Amino acid sequence: MQQRLKKQTHTKIDWMTIIIVVGLVAFGLISLSSIMATPFSGTESSPSDYLEKLNFEYVSKQAQNFLIGVAICILVVILDYELFKIVIPWAYLAVLALLGLLFLVGVIRGGTQGWFVSETINRALQPAELAKIALIVFLSKIVSDSVDKYGSIKKFKDIILCVLVTIVPVALIWLQPDAGSAIVCVVILVVIMFVGRISWKWILSAIGLISVFLLIAYFFLLDDYQVDRIDDFFTALFEPNAMDINSDVWLSMTAIGSGGAWGKGFFSNATLAQLRWIRARHTDYVFSGIAEGVGFWGSTILIIAFLALALRWIYVAIKAKDMFGSCLVMGCVGMLIAHVFENIGMNIGLMPVTGIPLPFISYGGSNMLANMIAVGIVLNVNLRRQYKRNF
Repeated sequence: MQQRLKKQTHTKIDWMTIIIVVGLVAFGLISLSSIMATPFSGTESSPSDYLEKLNFEYVSKQAQNFLIGVAICILVVILDYELFKIVIPWAYLAVLALLGLLFLVGVIRGGTQGWFVSETINRALQPAELAKIALIVFLSKIVSDSVDKYGSIKKFKDIILCVLVTIVPVALIWLQPDAGSAIVCVVILVVIMFVGRISWKWILSAIGLISVFLLIAYFFLLDDYQVDRIDDFFTALFEPNAMDINSDVWLSMTAIGSGGAWGKGFFSNATLAQLRWIRARHTDYVFSGIAEGVGFWGSTILIIAFLALALRWIYVAIKAKDMFGSCLVMGCVGMLIAHVFENIGMNIGLMPVTGIPLPFISYGGSNMLANMIAVGIVLNVNLRRQYKRNF
């Protein structure tokens, strides 16, 4: 078995995924360098003067994050993904323990108590990102086991188990509060259960329950700043002229609009991002800085790259050798699309602000780690694929 796998490895390595991911990361590093640069004053007289204005601190750390992610990705690829079924119950419990521990020793950033921070190594860990991966694997196990037995996920106990497995981390993440990551977890649940051929009556019932929950959350559960973000979203959508010109969304949309069709160019002097108009310009609002630099057409190419990656992963899911592999990859697709849609949507005023990073682009170690684990899962499933359709 191992000998046959080695012979086929060179033909089953997903080079398209690798090329797109490396391209996105490289583009993200260039974007961070431009966005975080100090505006040129015009008095620079040597290359060293220009280099001093470029903020390489974030670029260096993000490159380190990527290399750590690559190492973890390789480890994930080496292991047969069937082993994930054995370790996932314990990994899931460990993630829940980390999420619970945040309420005791977690560090607050941007109003969210969601990080463990080590001053010694100058690193932070956001367990919510690991929870998404754990959820993908655990739900994939439950759904695939049910499909293998009954042809679809139709047993009430299996459906309830999927919901409970999702609700626990979602509740802990929501209480931080981190609504954006909680929404991503729900998207993962919906996508994987859809792959498991769940009945439409369950899907429609879930949509109804989620709608009721969102209404209750808006009036009774959300903090004031979260309600303000939702109000800003509807203001931008229906009354753009009434928006607060100092709001993050307005400034983000202004930066995007100022980029025009072709952009101002990376490292051009005194962009709105460089002038510090946009808060979290290297994380939540990185897309606005990119759009300002490369314009509409450059941003479109970036979106096409994400779309190509998602379509490639869907193809891998279809060609997976079993339902477990298909569910794993489609869960990663759900996570990727949810992040891209939420991040770009809030940057252009089409989604409420939820503090979601742009995969492979936004600065952040935990998100990069989660994304690279997802890449490892996809490469793993593709490496062991069979040429038959699973759904």
